[in-house]
Amino acid sequence: MKKTTINTILLALIGVILVFIIAGTAIALITEHAVPGEGLRREDPTPASVNTRQNTVFNNIGQIRVFTKEASDTSKSVIVLVPWFEYKGTDQSFYEELDRKHLSIKALITHYFQSHTREELLSLGESSIKGELKNLINATLVLGSISEIYFNDYLFLD
Repeated sequence: MKKTTINTILLALIGVILVFIIAGTAIALITEHAVPGEGLRREDPTPASVNTRQNTVFNNIGQIRVFTKEASDTSKSVIVLVPWFEYKGTDQSFYEELDRKHLSIKALITHYFQSHTREELLSLGESSIKGELKNLINATLVLGSISEIYFNDYLFLD
C-alpha cells in the first residue's frame, strides 16, 4: 500500500514538472522572448571556397591559444582561434611577405586578445574584432593588404 502511494505522488510530481516546462516554453515562444540560436556563432567560409582566381587565401598562421586579460571580478579565460586571411589577386610576392611575417602577425593577434577581457571581447562582437585585427595587420604589411580575416575556430574556454 505504501509503495503505491509513493509511486502516485512521484507520478503526480513528474506530471506537474512537465506541465511547468511545457507551459514555460509555450509562453516564451508566444511572447517572443525565446530567440533560438541567438548566441550561436555564424560559421565563416572555408579557405577552399574562397581561394579563386580573384582571391587568394593565406592560412599558415595555425592555432592560437591565448589567455584573455583578467577582469577584476572573474579569472582569465582561454580563447582558441585559427585565423586565416583573404586577399585580392594572386600576388606571389605579397604571399611571401605574409609567410615571412606570419610569426609577427601571430604575435599581434595574441597581444590583441591578451589586452582585452572576455567580457570586452564578447561585447565588441566578432565582426568588430575582425575589423580591428584587419587594420592592425594591414598596418604592418608593405606589398599589399588583406581584404578579410576569418576564424576556423573561435572558442572561449573556462
